[in-house]
Amino acid sequence: MDDEGEHMRRYSRFVWGMYYLRTRFPTMSVTSWGRSPAHNKTLPGSVPDSLHLEWCAADVVYDPGTQPELGTLQAAARQVGIKVRREKDHDHLEQAGDFPSLEVDHV
Repeated sequence: MDDEGEHMRRYSRFVWGMYYLRTRFPTMSVTSWGRSPAHNKTLPGSVPDSLHLEWCAADVVYDPGTQPELGTLQAAARQVGIKVRREKDHDHLEQAGDFPSLEVDHV
């Protein structure tokens, strides 16, 4: 697969995974997803190889009092190939390197 095709595959998996997570955690809101290189440089703590630049990372927050337990969120995210890092004021979600099966147990 060419580079553009591989990127589209990664991006599509990430979008699908985010959709799944928003159904599991309906109080979740995205505060940052894709970024331009110029915008990324202005953000504290940003890195030059951020997956936000590839639209394969998102920062999320939750309605007051509804933030899920980190382990619960990480387990659900792992099912769809997404890694979670809890930061001070948001959760950072990004595409993991591996691609799980698209068949997820919705129980």
